[in-house]
Amino acid sequence: MFIYPLAAALFLIASATVYAEEKNSRHFYLGIDAASGKAREKSHPAGFRVTSETGRVTGGRLFAGYQFDEKIGLELGMVRSSNYKQSATNGFASYDAVVETKNYDLVLVYKLTDYLPGFFLTGGMSYKTARTTAAVRVPVLSISTNVSEEKSSSNFLIGAGYEANISGSLDGRINYARYGEENFLTFGVKYRFE
Repeated sequence: MFIYPLAAALFLIASATVYAEEKNSRHFYLGIDAASGKAREKSHPAGFRVTSETGRVTGGRLFAGYQFDEKIGLELGMVRSSNYKQSATNGFASYDAVVETKNYDLVLVYKLTDYLPGFFLTGGMSYKTARTTAAVRVPVLSISTNVSEEKSSSNFLIGAGYEANISGSLDGRINYARYGEENFLTFGVKYRFE
């Protein structure tokens, strides 16, 4: 496991030498992130055996933000992930379920400019909507039907990341965020309007 400390050391060196300090600390910005995360296993009805289930979800986040000073910023984002799928059977009946989720977030971004240039912490709230549709089949009785349900919830969001200037007003960044019980690793770019 020597690779992890080595990667961390290289990351710290890069943050100290590569990060370009912004000329204007107040500005609007727009960005896009690509996300990947492990799917949280969804519960299933008692007596059913899961035959297939999504292991990983991907998605994207569009965001707009305002940098108040060199340390504090505020972002409004929308996350759209790929659908979670689960199939199960109990020998008598079976179903194929699909869960479609959307997250909207409001995030405070705190840059660690004094200690670790390029690194930042995030914290905020996320509003999630989840729509579940399932095709249920009972072959013995020749029954086939579709059911659907929609739920919404609010969760805290926390995370940490690193960003560096790519060119001019374009920054690249990597971010780890926890939306309630779901974890996402994102890679993206943002454009600063100075």
